[in-house]
Amino acid sequence: MTPMNCSLHNNLVEISIATLLILEFALGLLGNALALWSLTSHLKVWKPYVVYLLNLVIADLLLSVCLPFQITFYLMHKKWELGQTACCILTFLLNLSRTSGIAFLTAVALDRYFRVVHPRFKINSFSKQVAKIISALVWFLMVGLVLPSLVASNIGKNATECHCFYPMEDIAFGSTWQEVVLGLQFLLPFSLILFCNIRILKILQQRLRDQDKQPKLQRSMALVTTVVVLFGVCFLPSFLTRILMAILQRSESCRTLQVMVHACDVTNSLTYLNSVLNPVVYCFSNPVFRYSYRKAFNTIRGRRKESQPQGFDLKDSCYSE
Repeated sequence: MTPMNCSLHNNLVEISIATLLILEFALGLLGNALALWSLTSHLKVWKPYVVYLLNLVIADLLLSVCLPFQITFYLMHKKWELGQTACCILTFLLNLSRTSGIAFLTAVALDRYFRVVHPRFKINSFSKQVAKIISALVWFLMVGLVLPSLVASNIGKNATECHCFYPMEDIAFGSTWQEVVLGLQFLLPFSLILFCNIRILKILQQRLRDQDKQPKLQRSMALVTTVVVLFGVCFLPSFLTRILMAILQRSESCRTLQVMVHACDVTNSLTYLNSVLNPVVYCFSNPVFRYSYRKAFNTIRGRRKESQPQGFDLKDSCYSE
């Protein structure tokens, strides 16, 4: 319960978060739009890996489209003027896009794991159509996981606040479920991504012992490190902050409540950074994206078209054998 005369607003924090969100929106929209263009225009070979990447890009673009509402919210010093229904819809879409993005990032890691570590498993023979069905099921599952969070009260008592979390006197089912989902969406995927990438790296170290294959091994190591570090940087602070808030949410100290709310806002905004940095992962993983990015930037700068490399498909991935 918030003590009387305790303001949970801080202009500097709110303007800083709005600035971060503006950067995330601009870079995320640009990077993922380029990634979508690369997937739909330049890839010649469509495998399950590409289907999962396409859905990952769609999830990241959906998140980017939602960010302007968050930006306006913080620029107006956390005043929400669009009503409770719009607040619930925005919260749902943000959670859905973020959770789905994590799910498809995990699907990409699992697909690479089975193809590199267990190449004889039947799962590696899945067709593009099967991958589409799996992707549809993932979306339905994510909707089922996120939907109960709409039960939570996302609007303040004065009907002008739409927030991710405030310390509450009573724990509602919707908000509790939302916290459970947010916890699981970090712990389970991070564990799987970490395990898959470590196993992939060990197998590649055994198979790429020749000196002429060391550059490929180094690219693989860079990709593994990038995926794990970015995931941890984006989601670990929010995960730890929510654990701390669950412990301290009944505190009657105004200073403690202020720190909790500001920490929630900042770390929650960092989770959106993952959608901005995913195109960096694509750039590491496949020359298709490196070529598309260079072509787009060269076009903007008025330079001549760059010749497309031969053998231009997913076999060029640093995870391929």
